[in-house]
Amino acid sequence: MTLDAPPAARWPEWAEEARLDDDLAAAAYEATPPSCRAALKTGLALAHMHFGQSPGCLRESRRDPHLGFWRHTASFPAPWAVLAFTPEYAAAARLTAACVPALLAGVPLVGAVCVGGAPHGAALVSLELSGVEDIFCLDETGLCALLEESQPGPGRLVLLHKGELDNVARAARGLGLPCYEERRAPALILPAPDAFDLNILAFAQGDALEQALEPARPALPAAIYLKPEAARGHCKARRHGPFRYVGSLALSPGCEGFWLHAGLTPDFFTVSRLAFGPLQSIPR
Repeated sequence: MTLDAPPAARWPEWAEEARLDDDLAAAAYEATPPSCRAALKTGLALAHMHFGQSPGCLRESRRDPHLGFWRHTASFPAPWAVLAFTPEYAAAARLTAACVPALLAGVPLVGAVCVGGAPHGAALVSLELSGVEDIFCLDETGLCALLEESQPGPGRLVLLHKGELDNVARAARGLGLPCYEERRAPALILPAPDAFDLNILAFAQGDALEQALEPARPALPAAIYLKPEAARGHCKARRHGPFRYVGSLALSPGCEGFWLHAGLTPDFFTVSRLAFGPLQSIPR
């Protein structure tokens, strides 16, 4: 059963003064090689395939006469979401991966905030292709005010940083605002660099690629880039151990512009409600 639409979400009026000039986003888009833009579009298609489409606003009721209880459930998209990052954040694929779950969940108002300066060009291209139109440049105080004053609440917050936005995370906890954080660049393994387009990977992963090209391999990588045959075998258990490679995510050539943040799914951007009771006291 479909629920009634929630009140329209809105940013505070003063935020308009901090809105990024559209010309900057257009210039960054035109300056980006077509191959990099195409890689992000492929990443978007992969994300749609992986997550599917959110059902939107739903309500469900269940009765169990044998056990003697009823259950009511409701779920609907969060009213708004903010994706906040620093001016140095240049990992286009990872920013796209933060945007897509909110959009697929059906969040009606999704905004991006670059804290302390103008966004990197790669971030602007990511937001452009993801369809995030509300881009603001604020300091920490302004971002915290935006989180507190955006209505209705609570929304959702994603922070992409390396500790610079810890004060914002603390403020979000004080507001009871669910917050997802990427606090460091992911550890990557790239055993066959020649199989991949390193220019696209640099655009997609920013400084994380530099670490991936170093001889030492991380003990717990977030992802490993493999040739197609090895990537297909990544999920197969082996005779003398569970898996050949550590790390849960394997990406093959052609997936340079795709990324998944562990635990950041459309469910994070969904508000859920549960109610239980005995059948003899069913609510009307």
